[in-house]
Amino acid sequence: MSANQRPSGTPKLRHHLELIASAEASAEVLKVVKRYLDAWPKERVDSIQRVDGGWAPFDWNQRSLPVDGVRNLRRIRDAVHRHCMFLREAGMALTPELVELDEFFVVATETAEDLGHAASQARTPAIPSHRDVLVNW
Repeated sequence: MSANQRPSGTPKLRHHLELIASAEASAEVLKVVKRYLDAWPKERVDSIQRVDGGWAPFDWNQRSLPVDGVRNLRRIRDAVHRHCMFLREAGMALTPELVELDEFFVVATETAEDLGHAASQARTPAIPSHRDVLVNW
């Protein structure tokens, strides 16, 4: 996807992913997730809420929901991913916002779990990616 095709109002995804990659603790990852979600402008939240069915990490007032730990982060990742897979299996196109959100939560969850692994947190199995969709943008 070129810069001209990027949805308007896209938060600085690369910046947030770099912050996640440089995190030294799960708590740092959770803070980055919160900042990333808070950076979503109203238009992007509107776009995702048109297809969300209540699973996206935003409330009806378009504010980001709290991410209160790695387990909560994993639950959000799983809910978003399940919905993506349901839409794909139904032959529906995934919106750019939805794919980005799904991929972001995969990276954030894996990183937070890796960092928390030393604290005996169980790591969840990897989930399939939508990278094939990203390649075709």
